[in-house]
Amino acid sequence: MPNLLVEIGCEELPSAAVYEAGRQLSALAAQHLGAEPDELFLGPRRLAFLVQDLPAETAPEWIQGPPVRVGEKAAEGFARKLGVPRKQLIERDGAWGWEKPAEPIAGRLPEKVDAIVDGLQFGKTMVWEPGGRRFPRPVRWLLALLDDERVVGSTSFGHRFTSGAVEIESANAYTEALRAAQVEPSLEARRARIVEGLDALGSWRDSLGVLDEAVNLVEWPTVLEGRFDDRFLRLPARVIETAMQSHQRYFPLGETRFAIVANGGDPDTVRTGNERVLRGRLDDAVFTFERDAAVGIDALAGQLSEITFFAGAGTYADKIERLVTLVLELGGDDVALAAARLAKADQASELVREFPELEGHIGAEYARLAGQPDAVSAAIDEHYLPDAADAPLPQSEAGRVLAAADKLDTLTVAFRLGHAPTGSRDPYALRRAAIGLCRLALEGGLTVRIDDPDVRDFVEERLESALDVPVEAVRAARGAGLEDLRSIAELARFLGGLPDERLGPVHEVYTRAARIVGDKADDAPVNRLLLREEAERDLAEALDAFEPTGELEADFTAAAALAPAVERFFDDVLVMDPDEELRANRLRLLRDVRAKVGRLGDFSQLPR
Repeated sequence: MPNLLVEIGCEELPSAAVYEAGRQLSALAAQHLGAEPDELFLGPRRLAFLVQDLPAETAPEWIQGPPVRVGEKAAEGFARKLGVPRKQLIERDGAWGWEKPAEPIAGRLPEKVDAIVDGLQFGKTMVWEPGGRRFPRPVRWLLALLDDERVVGSTSFGHRFTSGAVEIESANAYTEALRAAQVEPSLEARRARIVEGLDALGSWRDSLGVLDEAVNLVEWPTVLEGRFDDRFLRLPARVIETAMQSHQRYFPLGETRFAIVANGGDPDTVRTGNERVLRGRLDDAVFTFERDAAVGIDALAGQLSEITFFAGAGTYADKIERLVTLVLELGGDDVALAAARLAKADQASELVREFPELEGHIGAEYARLAGQPDAVSAAIDEHYLPDAADAPLPQSEAGRVLAAADKLDTLTVAFRLGHAPTGSRDPYALRRAAIGLCRLALEGGLTVRIDDPDVRDFVEERLESALDVPVEAVRAARGAGLEDLRSIAELARFLGGLPDERLGPVHEVYTRAARIVGDKADDAPVNRLLLREEAERDLAEALDAFEPTGELEADFTAAAALAPAVERFFDDVLVMDPDEELRANRLRLLRDVRAKVGRLGDFSQLPR
């Protein structure tokens, strides 16, 4: 069976688009070719894959037509549309259809390659020429080789600056031919080459995580060492690193050294040019840092009333007022309150406008320069954490409280304004804020109560993936009416670890009562004078004696003790009595059973 090489050649793609394509190509190849690639080749100027042992023929394809019941004319019209005789139609599952026979794959490859290219979905695309396809960057060439047969296109292209058109003799010769033209087609190989080059220069850092992007900025990576003037060392280290990484994708090596990932070229020329670029960036950073520091953090905070948080949410000064209130509600101390009043001051700074990645960090530096205690500066520095699912938590208690207040405010305001995430859209990073809030509660030990019901549901849903327990146990715990995230998590872990013999009696008590009561509301209390049967009086007394205390082991044991009384009740008492007063009173008793036992969880969520 032949081997197939498909290459999509483009202008330089954004790194994110390269990864987007990589997540889709295997499925698209399987869909249109009937086989998944054995290798993917992903880079800034090409998206390619190799399929070993591609079937020489397409698989027979069933094309379904109209239902048999609609009549003969519909079948004849369907056959004409396909261009086949009516007698070739087959009846299957109540419909007419045609089984398109297998045919040589080579003749179908051009349309299948087009279908794969057009099937790629990206976050940002454009039409680059009238009538052209939408793509992140212009598609310059397509190549498909079936062994040594060219079925789409004629050549590939090598390195943009050192090579031109490249003849690929066969599908299996692709990687060798490109490497001879100074193109490393393997993303993994380029990454390994970059990391090897960085390691050779000593200890390196990647605080902004730009390595994944750098891999897709070059096709023939070369790692070089550059240096900058030691006069820039008076800047905070984080400012220097951000200037290096946010635009230029350099890697700090310590002191005045940095690493450059170049796309080939003369080393001395590349090094000199990049040193000149970084020098300009650092000169700008020194100027803006010193000007902000001269203004001072208190004066910067005073400018927040002129800066909008986001449309409809007021200014950053309004946000500060809300943060102070929330910090108090979360039990924050004087350090947390002082940090809250200054937390967003750096939004008025020129340096944050130039480098948004520095928000929080540079505010902490300006607070330190203004004489604020180290604990206040640390809380300001930490209050955006955790900023990813696996990011560290704030180390200080004040930082954790301020971080929780900040995330809770953003969630509450965004939901109030109708900005709840929908599908893949989440412009205010509310999912990340909700996950961070869960982690601050579970790992940071904060008691987080959420008043807004929509925000509460949204955040509690994140617990379903944050906790290592069955999702049904989390949903059951969420139904218990607990006020804070930590208590919900504690209950979910308890329910998730219960053996069936312990869960069974309580589950039975709750679900038997819940099934017969249904959703109809009735807030009236049970009338003790209408408890005619001994079994219902016994149940009422047992229920009076049961009062959850928050001690889960003891509460569960007490709830299980209700099981015999509930069983006798259903054996001896006609709940749906013809007498309307008796029936309503017995239903109220069962509602009380459901409500009290339900404080241990919504057991209808737990399968048995």
